[in-house]
Amino acid sequence: MYRVLIVDDEEPVLDSFSFMLKEYATDFVLAGKARNGYEALNTIHELHPDVVFMDINIPGMDGLKVIDSVHEQYPQMVFVLSTAYERFDLAQRAIPLGVHAYLVKPISKKVFISTLEDIKAKLMKNRPLGLLEKKNAILAQFFNDVTHRGLYKDQIELYAETLGIGSRYGCICIVEIEEHNEKTLVEIASRISLKYFCLFSARNNRGFYFVGGQHESNELKTHLSGIMTQCVSPETETVIGVGGTETLENLAASYTSALHDLLKNKTDEQVLYRERVRIVQIRKKIGYVPKDELTNLFMSYLDELFEYYELPVVKCKMAVLFNLLLDDLVNYYKDTEPVPHCEPVEQELMNNSSAEDIKRWGLDYFENLLDMFSEKRNSAMPLPLLKAINYIKDHYAEPIQLSTVADAVLVSPAYLSRIFTEYLSTPFVDYVTDLRISEAQRLIKTTNMNIKEIGIAVGYGDANYFSKCFKKYTGYTPTDYLETARNT
Repeated sequence: MYRVLIVDDEEPVLDSFSFMLKEYATDFVLAGKARNGYEALNTIHELHPDVVFMDINIPGMDGLKVIDSVHEQYPQMVFVLSTAYERFDLAQRAIPLGVHAYLVKPISKKVFISTLEDIKAKLMKNRPLGLLEKKNAILAQFFNDVTHRGLYKDQIELYAETLGIGSRYGCICIVEIEEHNEKTLVEIASRISLKYFCLFSARNNRGFYFVGGQHESNELKTHLSGIMTQCVSPETETVIGVGGTETLENLAASYTSALHDLLKNKTDEQVLYRERVRIVQIRKKIGYVPKDELTNLFMSYLDELFEYYELPVVKCKMAVLFNLLLDDLVNYYKDTEPVPHCEPVEQELMNNSSAEDIKRWGLDYFENLLDMFSEKRNSAMPLPLLKAINYIKDHYAEPIQLSTVADAVLVSPAYLSRIFTEYLSTPFVDYVTDLRISEAQRLIKTTNMNIKEIGIAVGYGDANYFSKCFKKYTGYTPTDYLETARNT
């Protein structure tokens, strides 16, 4: 979402622009309002909006002087001038400042929305995907550093410049919400951004929010609780943790206090339910989804164990999970070669005495299990099924049917359909659709292709049918998913 600041000394204009943004604009949200030049200057430095609608004749410092003061510092910021009279001399002064448009009041809805559409095209053009990928990677690293080892002084300047952090202070907030609510976590970030400078990252069903500036924890928690009531239904379980304000160098301490606050507000039932969900996810997906996805899921589970429990309890819970997975490996593929002998998990765990040693050993053990599941799955599958899977991966972008694949691997459609269901626990059609939608998600995240192009690239010539399938499998329309992936 692109953030808009409105600067005008007339309340009707502020209300009108705010209403049109809310009701008619897509991909734009109101970041704030200012009523004079000095307030505009401070708000620009505090909020770093993407777009500023600036009245020229405002008290204190006129709009052109405000733009002249900041346009070199924020070269990507788009400014739109508004005035009650069309004056050639003002337009001339605006040209060297790179002002995007010069609008004469009263400004109609049609002109306002048309101007925003032009600005959106300009912003997207000025933000090539390579830059977005770099910024997203740095944002992910920022939160990884804050939550695992803290920030080093030589990193802070890079983060501040790349991510637009204008204050030397900030705090971390954590929101934990029920599964499959990533869109809600994004919406919470957007609403925080209306009042504060906010950076956001999501991991599983937790949202991590950096709020820039110095704030009272209770005031911020009250504001965040108000946002939650707007974004989340009352029957949905949520937990909030708010850390204290710290310098960027000591931001890890804010994360620690936010995590402590979050855990303090959780019930034992919530903790146990979340554990069970993680274990079910791992057991259900192992051997069938990409290795990286399983590894990230396991590491998330492990991190949370260390949040909730002391070391001896963590060891016991890890032993239970690994033994469950070993039983699954034997039971799922009992008709194949025997599972290689593994040292008893409990004995291996006893040999590790620190959290870091256990995490390192646990990850190695889990990756060995992933390899064994993959090997057993492949050896357990009939050769025609393996050939069919490879054929689908090579031809999913084409019109593809069960009979087409069956002909390619020299078996009957009925037999191929049966072994798909028997060995993969999914019908042929669902397998193809899942592959196509997964590839569509990857293309949305990693390319500049539009929705129609992506649909065609993954085998959907009909854009409406593509949108219907995508929403069924992900819960998002392709447009909403694109907005979430590229603009947050």
